[in-house]
Amino acid sequence: MLMASVAMAQKIEIVPTSTLKGPQGVVANAVIDLSKSAGFEITAVQKNSCGEAVDYFENAKGPVAIVWSDSMIKNTEVTKQNCIINFEKASAVAVTYAPYDVCVLKGTKLEPNKTYKLGNNKFNPKGSILQHLNTNKFGIKFTDVTYDSSGAVVTGLINREIEVGYTATGNVGSAIKSGSIECLYTTGATKYGQKLLSEFTEKSQLNDYKLGMMVFVKNLSAEQIDRLQKSLQKDFATAMNQQDMVGSKIAPNKTDIDQFIATAKLYVTYN
Repeated sequence: MLMASVAMAQKIEIVPTSTLKGPQGVVANAVIDLSKSAGFEITAVQKNSCGEAVDYFENAKGPVAIVWSDSMIKNTEVTKQNCIINFEKASAVAVTYAPYDVCVLKGTKLEPNKTYKLGNNKFNPKGSILQHLNTNKFGIKFTDVTYDSSGAVVTGLINREIEVGYTATGNVGSAIKSGSIECLYTTGATKYGQKLLSEFTEKSQLNDYKLGMMVFVKNLSAEQIDRLQKSLQKDFATAMNQQDMVGSKIAPNKTDIDQFIATAKLYVTYN
Protein backbone atom coordinates (compact mmCIF):
# COMPACT_ATOMS: atom_id res chain seq x y z
CA MET A 1 0.00 0.00 0.00
CA LEU A 2 2.84 2.37 0.86
CA MET A 3 4.63 1.67 -2.43
CA ALA A 4 1.39 2.26 -4.33
CA SER A 5 0.90 5.60 -2.56
CA VAL A 6 4.40 6.76 -3.47
CA ALA A 7 3.89 5.77 -7.10
CA MET A 8 0.58 7.60 -7.25
CA ALA A 9 2.10 10.70 -5.65
CA GLN A 10 4.57 10.98 -8.53
CA LYS A 11 1.74 11.39 -11.01
CA ILE A 12 0.65 14.99 -11.52
CA GLU A 13 -1.95 16.58 -13.76
CA ILE A 14 -1.11 20.02 -15.16
CA VAL A 15 -3.89 22.25 -16.43
CA PRO A 16 -3.39 25.47 -18.43
CA THR A 17 -5.65 28.48 -17.97
CA SER A 18 -5.66 29.01 -21.75
CA THR A 19 -4.98 26.79 -24.75
CA LEU A 20 -2.17 24.25 -24.84
CA LYS A 21 -1.52 25.41 -28.41
CA GLY A 22 -0.11 28.72 -27.18
CA PRO A 23 2.67 29.82 -24.79
CA GLN A 24 1.09 28.02 -21.83
CA GLY A 25 1.42 24.75 -23.75
CA VAL A 26 5.12 25.47 -24.24
CA VAL A 27 5.52 25.93 -20.49
CA ALA A 28 3.46 22.84 -19.61
CA ASN A 29 5.35 20.64 -22.06
CA ALA A 30 8.72 21.80 -20.72
CA VAL A 31 7.66 20.94 -17.17
CA ILE A 32 6.40 17.54 -18.36
CA ASP A 33 9.62 16.70 -20.21
CA LEU A 34 12.16 18.03 -17.71
CA SER A 35 10.53 16.47 -14.64
CA LYS A 36 10.69 12.93 -16.03
CA SER A 37 14.29 12.63 -14.85
CA ALA A 38 13.10 12.98 -11.26
CA GLY A 39 10.46 10.27 -11.61
CA PHE A 40 7.43 12.50 -12.20
CA GLU A 41 4.74 11.49 -14.65
CA ILE A 42 2.92 14.71 -15.53
CA THR A 43 -0.08 14.76 -17.84
CA ALA A 44 -1.59 17.87 -19.41
CA VAL A 45 -5.36 18.30 -19.03
CA GLN A 46 -7.08 20.88 -21.26
CA LYS A 47 -10.26 22.57 -20.01
CA ASN A 48 -12.76 24.70 -21.90
CA SER A 49 -12.11 27.93 -20.02
CA CYS A 50 -9.93 29.54 -17.38
CA GLY A 51 -12.80 29.21 -14.90
CA GLU A 52 -13.03 25.46 -15.46
CA ALA A 53 -9.24 25.14 -15.18
CA VAL A 54 -9.14 27.00 -11.86
CA ASP A 55 -12.10 25.03 -10.51
CA TYR A 56 -10.34 21.78 -11.48
CA PHE A 57 -7.13 22.91 -9.78
CA GLU A 58 -8.83 24.13 -6.62
CA ASN A 59 -10.89 20.95 -6.14
CA ALA A 60 -8.30 18.35 -7.12
CA LYS A 61 -7.73 15.64 -4.52
CA GLY A 62 -4.44 14.44 -5.97
CA PRO A 63 -1.22 16.19 -7.01
CA VAL A 64 -2.04 18.93 -9.52
CA ALA A 65 -0.34 21.85 -11.26
CA ILE A 66 -1.66 24.88 -13.10
CA VAL A 67 -0.11 27.34 -15.54
CA TRP A 68 -1.58 30.61 -14.27
CA SER A 69 -1.00 33.76 -16.31
CA ASP A 70 -1.02 37.36 -15.16
CA SER A 71 -3.96 38.05 -17.47
CA MET A 72 -6.29 35.91 -15.36
CA ILE A 73 -7.55 38.58 -12.98
CA LYS A 74 -8.52 40.57 -16.06
CA ASN A 75 -10.16 37.45 -17.51
CA THR A 76 -12.19 37.09 -14.32
CA GLU A 77 -13.53 40.61 -14.82
CA VAL A 78 -14.32 40.02 -18.49
CA THR A 79 -15.75 36.48 -18.39
CA LYS A 80 -17.47 36.68 -14.98
CA GLN A 81 -15.87 33.32 -14.14
CA ASN A 82 -13.45 32.78 -11.29
CA CYS A 83 -10.05 32.51 -12.97
CA ILE A 84 -8.07 33.29 -9.79
CA ILE A 85 -6.51 30.53 -7.73
CA ASN A 86 -6.08 30.56 -3.95
CA PHE A 87 -2.43 31.61 -3.80
CA GLU A 88 -2.16 30.84 -0.09
CA LYS A 89 -2.83 27.15 -0.71
CA ALA A 90 -0.58 26.74 -3.76
CA SER A 91 3.19 26.66 -4.21
CA ALA A 92 4.95 28.40 -7.12
CA VAL A 93 7.61 26.29 -8.82
CA ALA A 94 8.50 28.24 -11.99
CA VAL A 95 7.84 31.48 -13.88
CA THR A 96 8.53 32.76 -17.39
CA TYR A 97 7.39 35.54 -19.72
CA ALA A 98 6.31 35.50 -23.38
CA PRO A 99 7.15 38.64 -25.39
CA TYR A 100 4.87 39.63 -28.27
CA ASP A 101 5.66 40.58 -31.86
CA VAL A 102 4.05 42.52 -34.69
CA CYS A 103 4.46 40.26 -37.72
CA VAL A 104 3.69 40.38 -41.44
CA LEU A 105 4.14 38.15 -44.48
CA LYS A 106 7.73 38.05 -45.68
CA GLY A 107 8.58 41.16 -47.66
CA THR A 108 5.51 43.14 -46.58
CA LYS A 109 6.08 46.76 -45.59
CA LEU A 110 3.67 48.71 -43.40
CA GLU A 111 2.86 51.85 -45.34
CA PRO A 112 2.08 55.11 -43.54
CA ASN A 113 -1.57 56.21 -43.27
CA LYS A 114 -3.00 52.84 -44.39
CA THR A 115 -5.44 50.52 -42.55
CA TYR A 116 -4.59 46.85 -41.93
CA LYS A 117 -6.45 43.83 -40.50
CA LEU A 118 -4.75 42.87 -37.25
CA GLY A 119 -4.96 39.32 -35.89
CA ASN A 120 -5.00 39.21 -32.09
CA ASN A 121 -5.16 36.44 -29.48
CA LYS A 122 -8.41 36.60 -27.45
CA PHE A 123 -6.41 36.09 -24.25
CA ASN A 124 -4.55 39.38 -24.80
CA PRO A 125 -5.91 42.70 -23.48
CA LYS A 126 -7.00 43.19 -27.08
CA GLY A 127 -8.92 46.44 -26.69
CA SER A 128 -5.96 48.27 -25.30
CA ILE A 129 -3.50 46.57 -27.67
CA LEU A 130 -5.57 47.70 -30.65
CA GLN A 131 -5.78 51.22 -29.24
CA HIS A 132 -2.08 51.20 -28.44
CA LEU A 133 -1.02 50.07 -31.91
CA ASN A 134 -3.33 52.67 -33.44
CA THR A 135 -1.40 55.43 -31.66
CA ASN A 136 1.71 54.79 -33.74
CA LYS A 137 4.08 57.28 -35.28
CA PHE A 138 3.12 56.55 -38.89
CA GLY A 139 -0.62 57.21 -39.02
CA ILE A 140 -1.31 53.49 -39.57
CA LYS A 141 -4.66 52.15 -38.36
CA PHE A 142 -5.64 48.57 -37.48
CA THR A 143 -8.96 46.75 -37.30
CA ASP A 144 -9.19 43.76 -34.95
CA VAL A 145 -9.70 40.11 -35.93
CA THR A 146 -9.77 37.81 -32.88
CA TYR A 147 -8.31 34.29 -32.81
CA ASP A 148 -8.32 31.62 -30.10
CA SER A 149 -4.53 31.46 -29.77
CA SER A 150 -1.26 32.97 -30.92
CA GLY A 151 -0.69 29.91 -33.10
CA ALA A 152 -3.98 30.56 -34.86
CA VAL A 153 -2.91 34.17 -35.47
CA VAL A 154 0.20 32.91 -37.28
CA THR A 155 -1.91 30.52 -39.38
CA GLY A 156 -4.33 33.34 -40.22
CA LEU A 157 -1.43 35.50 -41.31
CA ILE A 158 0.05 32.79 -43.55
CA ASN A 159 -3.41 32.11 -45.03
CA ARG A 160 -3.83 35.86 -45.73
CA GLU A 161 -6.96 36.11 -43.58
CA ILE A 162 -5.21 39.07 -41.91
CA GLU A 163 -2.41 41.40 -42.93
CA VAL A 164 -0.66 41.82 -39.58
CA GLY A 165 -0.40 39.48 -36.60
CA TYR A 166 0.14 40.39 -32.95
CA THR A 167 1.41 37.12 -31.54
CA ALA A 168 3.64 35.56 -28.90
CA THR A 169 7.21 35.45 -30.20
CA GLY A 170 7.48 31.76 -29.34
CA ASN A 171 4.86 30.93 -31.95
CA VAL A 172 6.60 32.58 -34.90
CA GLY A 173 10.08 31.05 -34.93
CA SER A 174 9.38 28.20 -37.34
CA ALA A 175 7.41 30.44 -39.71
CA ILE A 176 10.24 32.98 -39.72
CA LYS A 177 12.84 30.28 -40.38
CA SER A 178 10.75 28.86 -43.23
CA GLY A 179 10.63 32.31 -44.84
CA SER A 180 6.84 32.66 -44.58
CA ILE A 181 6.70 35.66 -42.26
CA GLU A 182 8.88 38.27 -40.64
CA CYS A 183 8.40 40.16 -37.41
CA LEU A 184 8.98 43.88 -37.42
CA TYR A 185 8.55 44.91 -33.78
CA THR A 186 8.78 43.14 -30.42
CA THR A 187 8.08 43.70 -26.72
CA GLY A 188 11.28 41.96 -25.72
CA ALA A 189 12.82 39.39 -28.10
CA THR A 190 15.16 40.66 -30.81
CA LYS A 191 17.00 37.58 -32.09
CA TYR A 192 15.10 37.61 -35.40
CA GLY A 193 16.11 41.20 -36.11
CA GLN A 194 12.97 42.85 -34.73
CA LYS A 195 12.98 46.43 -33.55
CA LEU A 196 11.51 47.31 -30.15
CA LEU A 197 7.80 48.12 -30.26
CA SER A 198 8.54 51.55 -28.80
CA GLU A 199 10.05 52.49 -32.17
CA PHE A 200 6.60 52.02 -33.74
CA THR A 201 4.22 53.28 -31.06
CA GLU A 202 4.02 56.16 -28.66
CA LYS A 203 5.12 55.63 -25.06
CA SER A 204 2.97 53.07 -23.23
CA GLN A 205 3.19 50.23 -20.70
CA LEU A 206 2.17 47.92 -23.52
CA ASN A 207 5.51 48.54 -25.25
CA ASP A 208 6.87 46.11 -22.65
CA TYR A 209 3.80 43.83 -22.48
CA LYS A 210 4.89 40.25 -21.92
CA LEU A 211 2.53 37.49 -20.86
CA GLY A 212 3.68 36.24 -17.46
CA MET A 213 3.12 32.56 -16.72
CA MET A 214 3.68 31.00 -13.32
CA VAL A 215 3.39 27.29 -12.54
CA PHE A 216 1.71 26.50 -9.21
CA VAL A 217 1.25 23.09 -7.59
CA LYS A 218 -0.99 21.65 -4.87
CA ASN A 219 -1.21 18.43 -2.90
CA LEU A 220 2.51 17.70 -3.07
CA SER A 221 4.79 17.30 -0.06
CA ALA A 222 7.63 19.74 0.57
CA GLU A 223 10.08 17.01 -0.49
CA GLN A 224 8.22 16.43 -3.75
CA ILE A 225 8.10 20.17 -4.53
CA ASP A 226 11.82 20.45 -3.87
CA ARG A 227 12.52 17.46 -6.12
CA LEU A 228 10.32 18.89 -8.87
CA GLN A 229 12.06 22.27 -8.71
CA LYS A 230 15.50 20.64 -8.81
CA SER A 231 14.48 18.65 -11.89
CA LEU A 232 13.63 21.93 -13.65
CA GLN A 233 16.55 23.98 -12.35
CA LYS A 234 19.17 22.96 -14.91
CA ASP A 235 17.35 23.24 -18.22
CA PHE A 236 14.06 25.15 -17.76
CA ALA A 237 15.51 28.58 -18.57
CA THR A 238 17.36 27.14 -21.58
CA ALA A 239 14.21 25.43 -22.84
CA MET A 240 12.23 28.64 -22.46
CA ASN A 241 14.92 30.69 -24.20
CA GLN A 242 14.77 28.28 -27.14
CA GLN A 243 11.04 29.07 -27.33
CA ASP A 244 11.71 32.84 -27.15
CA MET A 245 10.58 33.20 -23.53
CA VAL A 246 12.42 35.58 -21.21
CA GLY A 247 12.85 36.16 -17.46
CA SER A 248 12.58 32.46 -16.59
CA LYS A 249 13.13 31.40 -13.00
CA ILE A 250 12.69 28.31 -10.82
CA ALA A 251 11.31 28.55 -7.27
CA PRO A 252 9.95 32.12 -7.37
CA ASN A 253 10.17 33.75 -3.94
CA LYS A 254 7.46 35.72 -2.16
CA THR A 255 8.60 39.00 -3.72
CA ASP A 256 8.43 37.45 -7.19
CA ILE A 257 4.93 36.11 -6.54
CA ASP A 258 3.64 39.36 -5.03
CA GLN A 259 4.95 41.34 -8.01
CA PHE A 260 3.39 38.82 -10.41
CA ILE A 261 -0.01 39.19 -8.73
CA ALA A 262 0.37 42.99 -8.65
CA THR A 263 0.97 42.97 -12.43
CA ALA A 264 -2.10 40.78 -12.88
CA LYS A 265 -4.17 43.34 -10.97
CA LEU A 266 -2.78 46.12 -13.16
CA TYR A 267 -4.07 44.31 -16.25
CA VAL A 268 -7.62 44.95 -15.04
CA THR A 269 -7.14 48.56 -16.13
CA TYR A 270 -6.47 47.43 -19.72
CA ASN A 271 -9.50 47.56 -22.01
